[in-house]
Amino acid sequence: MTSPENFQRLLDLVPSPNNGITFCQGCFAEMGVDIPATIKHFGSQKKLFFAHFRNLRGTATNFTEMFHDDGDTDMFAAMRAYFDIGFDGPMRPDHVPTVEGEGNDRPGYTLMGRLFAVGYMRGLIEAIEKTR
Repeated sequence: MTSPENFQRLLDLVPSPNNGITFCQGCFAEMGVDIPATIKHFGSQKKLFFAHFRNLRGTATNFTEMFHDDGDTDMFAAMRAYFDIGFDGPMRPDHVPTVEGEGNDRPGYTLMGRLFAVGYMRGLIEAIEKTR
């Protein structure tokens, strides 16, 4: 699955209210797509069942996981897109850098980085709610 068109084909092959995708923003960002537009594309079809809120810098062949406030994706615009489509499924932060002084026995899933991500996500949600 290397493009939104591939995901759309998958959805079209088996039309069903039970056929949907886990939308990993990072994986789609690696494809070089407009994340808010892609959220709206699949969300308007009610095909986003789960969201991984992730930011990175680069492409599929050469990328770096970034903190949620520092990467190629406009995370405010992405979160606003979820609000615009009425997304009410589960969403979690995904893949975070390791903070200095923290062990790296589970790369991408360290405690401090995830706490930062959850706080950042909550801040985006509050900002969007208060500007509506």
